[in-house]
Amino acid sequence: MANSLIYKKRKPQSLETSISGFYAVGDVRKGSVKRVASAVGEGSIAISQIHQYLDELKMKM
Repeated sequence: MANSLIYKKRKPQSLETSISGFYAVGDVRKGSVKRVASAVGEGSIAISQIHQYLDELKMKM
């Protein structure tokens, strides 16, 4: 499966789920007791990680 192949080349990013390219922030994260302000901060980190992920995809093309 393509999703597992990417993790052979790199570790998942901190907010990335077990499906490469899918990110979770705020209360949806396992064991998280975060609230809105924390989720907003995590959201901004996720956007940065998404840009890195998309750059990786562009390099493969």
